[in-house]
Amino acid sequence: MIIPPFAASGALPPFIDASPTDPAKRSPYQTDMFQLVERFCTSPHRAKLILGLNAYRKHLFNGGFVSGHQWVDGSFVEDVEATRRRPPSDIDVVTLFNRPIKYQGSDASWAAAYQTALHWNFFETKNMKPVYSCDTFSIDLDADATSLVSATMYWGGLFTDIRGSTEKKGIVSIPLANDPMEFVAVTNAIGGKFNV
Repeated sequence: MIIPPFAASGALPPFIDASPTDPAKRSPYQTDMFQLVERFCTSPHRAKLILGLNAYRKHLFNGGFVSGHQWVDGSFVEDVEATRRRPPSDIDVVTLFNRPIKYQGSDASWAAAYQTALHWNFFETKNMKPVYSCDTFSIDLDADATSLVSATMYWGGLFTDIRGSTEKKGIVSIPLANDPMEFVAVTNAIGGKFNV
């Protein structure tokens, strides 16, 4: 899907056209990294942020996180240069992931690995942001139904609120990379716009 133009608020609209009940026309807008580059790589600063997101996605790929998608939000997907007179400071990302294959079918080994290392090495914002310029959060798609619904409602609700307002906004959704060639191709696409 093409990412829609900004609404009057300077954010992505929560839905397009006049039909808020059509799932195909509602946020999150399904896209890919190349459309994200085309739409939001509009300055050298934004190009550097996307390079960070691309590197973060490669980090996840190398850790076995290849099934799922990411919600991209925050000031990065808003027209903050016009509305707040500043560039976006980072990219907010919620990774909705299926567990790596080696943990499939073993809740005990997953729980132990996630609590001792995986969360800190892949999703803890204070560890990821200095390296990748991304505020990182996660939703385990293989969790029990109650946890999954609760986490999805929380992050979906939080990410679609316009800060300091009661208005809603849209977000974009990108599938996790499952082809290692994607990272070079995305870097080249960014380089075609800005030399950063």
